[in-house]
Amino acid sequence: MSRNDVDAAVVGLVAAHDRISAAMFALDGHPGLVVLRGDELRGKTRQVATETLGRLDALWSQFAALRSLLDRVRTVRGARARPGDDELAELTLLLRGPVLPLAPDGMVVDDPLAGPPPNWVTAMGLAQELERASAEVAGALDGVQSAYARVASRFEPLTRALDRARTAADALGYATTGAEVERLGVRLAEATFDAMCDLLEAAGPAPALAAEIEALAVRLADLTRLRDTYPERMGRLRAAVDEVAEAEAATGRAYAVAATKIANPGLPPAPDTAAALRAHLAQLDQLHREQRWPRLADELLVVDRSVAQSRESATRLRDAAEGLLHRRAELRGRLDAYHARAGRLGLAEHTALAERHRTARDLLYTSPCDLPAATRAVVAYQRFLNELTERGHR
Repeated sequence: MSRNDVDAAVVGLVAAHDRISAAMFALDGHPGLVVLRGDELRGKTRQVATETLGRLDALWSQFAALRSLLDRVRTVRGARARPGDDELAELTLLLRGPVLPLAPDGMVVDDPLAGPPPNWVTAMGLAQELERASAEVAGALDGVQSAYARVASRFEPLTRALDRARTAADALGYATTGAEVERLGVRLAEATFDAMCDLLEAAGPAPALAAEIEALAVRLADLTRLRDTYPERMGRLRAAVDEVAEAEAATGRAYAVAATKIANPGLPPAPDTAAALRAHLAQLDQLHREQRWPRLADELLVVDRSVAQSRESATRLRDAAEGLLHRRAELRGRLDAYHARAGRLGLAEHTALAERHRTARDLLYTSPCDLPAATRAVVAYQRFLNELTERGHR
C-alpha cells in the first residue's frame, strides 16, 4: 500500500472504530441489558439472554482487539512523517492482512496454536462485522425492552388500583380491610415476578386476579362513600321506615274495617315490622360508631331490602282488606242492577224472584257480611231472573 492508501485506510478504520465505540457503549447502558442479566429468567427469555449476552461478550472481545490493532497502526504510522518501505509493509499487513484470529463463538483467540484453527479476519472486515453485529444486538435488546414495557403496562393498572385500595383501607381503618389488600398484593407481586421471568412469552395478569383487585377497589370505594354519606343515607332510611309505619297503620285501619264489615275475611296477620326496622337502624348506628364498614355495608343492604319488602307487603295487605269491601260494594251494585232489570220486565213482584232478592240483600247488608254466601245468593238471583226471561215472562 502506498502512503496515501495507508492514510486513507487509517482514516476509514478510525471512523469505523468511533462508530463502533459509540454503539458498544450504548449497548452497555441499554435498559434491556439489565433485564437479560436477571438471575431468575426462564423459557424463551432465558434463551435470548444466553444468546445475546454471549454475543455481547464476543463483541467486546472483538472491539478490544480492534482497538489494540488500531493503537498499533497509529504507533507505526506516527513513527515517521513519511514511512519507509518497512513501515508501509507492516501497515499493509495490519490494515489488509488477516491478523485477528476468532474462535467459532466469535471470541478473539489469545493462542492461535491452541485448540481448533481460528477464523482469521482483517481489521476492516472485523470492523464491518462489529457494526453489523452490534446493530443486531441492539435490535434484540430493543425487543427485550419493548417486551418489558408491554408486560409492565399490563400490570401497572392493577398496581395502581391496589395502591388506591391500600390508601382507602388505611383511611377506613386498616384492620377491617387491610388483610384482603395484602393478600391480593402478594398474589399480584408473584404474578408480576412470574411474568418478568419470561417476559417475551408473558400473557399478562390472570383475568381472575384482575377481577378480584378491581372488585376490591370498587368495594373499598363504596365503603369510603358509605362512610362519607352515612348521615344522609340514614336520614333517608329513617324517613322510609316512617313511611312503612304509616303504611302499616293504614293497613291496620283497613283490617279493622274489614273485620267489622266482613265475616271471616281470611286475611293474614296485620303487618307490624316498623318497630323491628327501627331497632335494626339502631344497630347500624352502633356499627358506624365502631367503624365496622364492611359489616355496616352488608347490614344496610339488608335493611334496604327489608324496608322495601315491608312497604310492599303493607300495601298489598291493605289492598286485600279494602278489596273485600270493594267486592261487597260490587255485589250490591250487581244486585241493584238485576233488580232494576226485573222491574223493567215486570217481574219485581214475582214471589220466588222476590224471595231470592230478599235473601241476597239481607246477606249483603248485614254486618259482618258473609261474602261467599252473598256471592252465591246474587248469582242465584241472576240465574233465576234469566230463566224467567227465557220462559217468556216479559
